[in-house]
Amino acid sequence: MAADSLADELAAEKKKHHATEVAVDVMIMKKKKLLVVATAGGRPNAEPLFEIAKILHARGYVVEFATLESQECWANGYEFVSKFHILGPAIQLDVEEAGYLRMTDWKAPSLFGDARPIFDTKSFLEKSWPAVYSSLSAIMKDPESRPDFILSDYIVDAVLDMQAEYGVPIAMNWPQMPTNMLPASYIPGTAGLQIGVLTSEHATLWQRMKSELVGLAMVPELLRYLRNRRKMRASMGVTRSLPNGPKPDNLLLVNLFFGLEVAKDTPPNVVAVGPVLADDYPHLTEPALSFVQNHKKIIYVAFGTHVLFRDDTVRRVMAGLAEVLHRGVADGIIWAIRGMARKQLDLAADAPGRFNGKCTVGELLNGYNPNMLFVDFAPQRAVLDHSHTCLFISHCGAASVNEATFHGVPLVTLSVYFDQLQNAMRLRDAGVSLGLDKDTFTADDLSNAVTQVIDDPTGSFQRNSKRMQAISRIASKRKHLAADLIEEVHADHEWRHVDSISTRPPHLQTADVRMPFWKARNWDLYACFALLAGMSAVAIPAAFLYNLVRRREKKDG
Repeated sequence: MAADSLADELAAEKKKHHATEVAVDVMIMKKKKLLVVATAGGRPNAEPLFEIAKILHARGYVVEFATLESQECWANGYEFVSKFHILGPAIQLDVEEAGYLRMTDWKAPSLFGDARPIFDTKSFLEKSWPAVYSSLSAIMKDPESRPDFILSDYIVDAVLDMQAEYGVPIAMNWPQMPTNMLPASYIPGTAGLQIGVLTSEHATLWQRMKSELVGLAMVPELLRYLRNRRKMRASMGVTRSLPNGPKPDNLLLVNLFFGLEVAKDTPPNVVAVGPVLADDYPHLTEPALSFVQNHKKIIYVAFGTHVLFRDDTVRRVMAGLAEVLHRGVADGIIWAIRGMARKQLDLAADAPGRFNGKCTVGELLNGYNPNMLFVDFAPQRAVLDHSHTCLFISHCGAASVNEATFHGVPLVTLSVYFDQLQNAMRLRDAGVSLGLDKDTFTADDLSNAVTQVIDDPTGSFQRNSKRMQAISRIASKRKHLAADLIEEVHADHEWRHVDSISTRPPHLQTADVRMPFWKARNWDLYACFALLAGMSAVAIPAAFLYNLVRRREKKDG
């Protein structure tokens, strides 16, 4: 009987083990669906997502793309995208132009500055939330369209709502360490909104104090923004607040690398995986190809997709570059400036600086000077990779920063808003750039900065550019780590859920996130120690006095 019982137990165990193996095999064989979501910021915000998705597609994932109307073109070149989901109407061009013009007026956070443009910008970028939330909810409710995992740009708050409401695992891609998260004692002020300095290491007391106090100065506008956001969410029946803790509760991928990003302690679910760049990129074509071949020291100028500098700012840049050409510091300028940016210019006005009286701004843009090439689009990575390119004048967008460091080109920076301001400081601290204030710089400031970086009398700009290039190229392999982490989080999510109920916490989430703050910080333990110390401080002298009195009583008796 005992032998029969043991045999039955072994058979049952074997059957159970076989069933587990079959379940694992089924999960592995099942085509997993990845939904890529990007709604704002242009193609540069979507490309890192597609590069990671490309790796996952090669591993068996089905990839679909959700975006706003007319933005499906962001997936051009990524033929593995099998389906498109339209989350809402496209932003009208005149509304987009007005929004980005307001963003260009953004001032760096300051004690006495107007913080309204900062929060107006956030509101503008979040304007599509109701439509995106509604459309994503419909996708999640339908078993046929529901994804197994969502990989999203950091701007899309509705993806956080999908995680909260439907339990779908997500990863958010940030262009820098997340703003107002992961505080560190050696990083002054609000993380991502520092003023002038990135760390306290070489900061003065006043710089550290300003960074701490600027948050207080922004409180009135922050409260207005939060009030409007609550109303917007309530209009869709959502009363739940977005996560606002010091640590994220989802996988957070950072498209930068330490060396450019400030080294800091991060939890396991926050990982620097940048620069996330394509292995291949478009080659030089005419007219840029002939221009590059015929000029030996080229400055490349590009201010991104959405920076719309006012006429006065562009004139100062033109005047400064004219002086650079006159000095012979460089012999060629390639300037990528798209149609909406050209609209901000007075094309009939005389060109500035050394061009004054010789041609109009419009004539200059149309090829008056053979040493200046203005194009609507330039294959940026091909220009930066060319040995004749010696400097990049940039707004410090995430893609431009990653591409400049990957190709080893030093910069002069004119940052405008959001992460651009922090990126300018990162490049400065890395020793590969000089930064100018977009509101106060003069033509002479620009020509002098360009001259200093190109002439590079100490060799520090070239040396640091090569140093950052070496780090960047090694770090660029981490996009495969990003794909690994997504698969890891997905596997953990699949196996810790039973009937859609989580049986244990996410494996990359640190325990303090799930604990009361006083327990996570051991305040109760310290309070006990303090109480014991206080009791000891009273009890020991009391016992000493008691014994002293007793001895005297015995002696007198």
